[in-house]
Amino acid sequence: MYSSIATVCLSGSLEEKVDAIAQAGFEGLELFENDLTAFTGTPREAGELIRSRGLKLVTLQPFRDFEGLQGRARERAFDRAEHKFDLMEELGTDLLMACSTVHPDSLPGLSRAADDYYELGERAARRHLRVAYEALAWGRHIHDYRDSWEVVRRAAHPSVGLVLDTFHIFSRQTELGTIGRIPGDRIFLVQTADAPRLSMDHLSWSRHYRCFPGQGELQMDKFMGMLQETRYDGPLSHEIFNDVFRMGHSDQTARDGLRSYHLLRSMQDDSGIPAPQPIESVAFLEIAVDPEDLQRLRELLSALGMACVGRHHTLNAERWAAGDVNLVLNTEASFTGRVPGREATAITAIGLKVSNAYEAFKRADKLGYDIVEPEEVGASHRMSALRNVDGSLSYIIDDSQLSRTWDREFPVDVQPVPNGALVDIDHISVALSYHDYLSLMLQYRAIFQLEITPSFDVTDPRGLIQSQVLQNYNGRFRLALNASASPNTASNRFVRQYGGSGIHHVALRTESVRATSAALQQAGTPMLPIPGNYYRDLAARFDLPAQTQAWMQDHHILFDQDDSGEFHQLYVEQPAHQAFFFELVQRDGYQGLGAPNAFVRVTAQQRLEAETLTAHRDGDGPDTLHHR
Repeated sequence: MYSSIATVCLSGSLEEKVDAIAQAGFEGLELFENDLTAFTGTPREAGELIRSRGLKLVTLQPFRDFEGLQGRARERAFDRAEHKFDLMEELGTDLLMACSTVHPDSLPGLSRAADDYYELGERAARRHLRVAYEALAWGRHIHDYRDSWEVVRRAAHPSVGLVLDTFHIFSRQTELGTIGRIPGDRIFLVQTADAPRLSMDHLSWSRHYRCFPGQGELQMDKFMGMLQETRYDGPLSHEIFNDVFRMGHSDQTARDGLRSYHLLRSMQDDSGIPAPQPIESVAFLEIAVDPEDLQRLRELLSALGMACVGRHHTLNAERWAAGDVNLVLNTEASFTGRVPGREATAITAIGLKVSNAYEAFKRADKLGYDIVEPEEVGASHRMSALRNVDGSLSYIIDDSQLSRTWDREFPVDVQPVPNGALVDIDHISVALSYHDYLSLMLQYRAIFQLEITPSFDVTDPRGLIQSQVLQNYNGRFRLALNASASPNTASNRFVRQYGGSGIHHVALRTESVRATSAALQQAGTPMLPIPGNYYRDLAARFDLPAQTQAWMQDHHILFDQDDSGEFHQLYVEQPAHQAFFFELVQRDGYQGLGAPNAFVRVTAQQRLEAETLTAHRDGDGPDTLHHR
């Protein structure tokens, strides 16, 4: 098989799309008819443009509403086909992709459709051309690939073959077993698309929500397993209709598309790509700290029960730890993980612990991801990293590397003993543009062995935020991705204010939220104030003792419960010029991230921000400015 992508996947002019596809490293492309129609040159020049970039023109598509017609309408359908054949000869492609009809006057019948395609095959063969037939999920009579295969089988013409499209197959929840029994040489084209699972009509779902394999929730691995049974060796081509892709950068879309192609190939036994590695935990977070913010951050970490357990031997950097939480505070102005133009104190690197770092990097390299070696950035450590879509770094390390790094890079004479209740990093939440949301989703799912939760909407006072959680096998790694189409939601305001996507909050897990909240209160750490009406609603929803509820209200604790257990949350106010904030959680069997409380939290943060801005305008505000 070889890589291909349809021009409809990308934004821009045909010239821009072809350049992006070629630069990404694809071998072929499908030319969508609209892109040719809007092209100012001749079809011959369009074909020459594609070939000059080293690309194969896989097919011209789509050819619509052909089969099942009678009389003059049938004659006109064949006339249209001849015009397409003329175009194909000028373009320099031999394959026309035809989709099942939605014409209101078309008649049903597999044999009738097969007769039409036999005659079309005869006409195509006279010109040394071919036709590939696809079952649309919303086709008037044929919307199942098993029926489109039966049409091709009955037509029994060497110039007529089958199209398999993963979206049309999965959206109809069609069984996959028949695929393995189709001869590979009768399949002329395989089109791939993933999608979130949505309850809506097939056409709207297809036209707006398709995404690259690895960015959605469909079982692409099972499809690829069945496809391997056919011994198909033609183009494996993405066909994505997505509003985000149409608005995004064509080069980023094309790069993600090629990585997705490699991900699909890795699902087959003969790929030679190592299996995805499970993430065991977050080994550390590295924070690029503005020196003016350092003492305030130290005081907060001390109040949380963390202690400075090491100082870097050459850099102005400190390691703070408690339990399995490790934070590196780096005040070096030249810190290479800092995103250009982002001056705020921000989390700019994350350490991901895996069982075999070498295998993880080998897989990442095979899938086309950028690997940053320590010598490239002048680092004294020996850890390699991935460059994330937001410019930050993801170090991939195993136990031996981590212990060596701490011992060599952060030596200490006396080992302080943390005295708090912190246990681990519970989850990390990232605010992203929609395009970055899909890119980061693909990156983590392509390289690592992670489970994906169904996407859900978080209600924000200024719109909806789409959220999806990636987690490992034991729940010790959870990454929440958040994006929004509404310009003034919390996630988009972060992206706008801090110059791009990034981590906007870190949830630290404590074994005792009572002890942690008491320590924060004693240290005078400002907590996010939660309105009293929340606790009245809490009393109606849960059977909590009055004393417990009063304690929650006094300490601004949020609460939720599911079938597995209970969840307590509290939030530290976000200081000025700091791009992230801390959440403290106590998780007692609970499986989620407290989504029912998200609206209350976001609203409280926006209210506090408005109050702080008003106070600053009046000249008597505190020295904190809250951004969410």
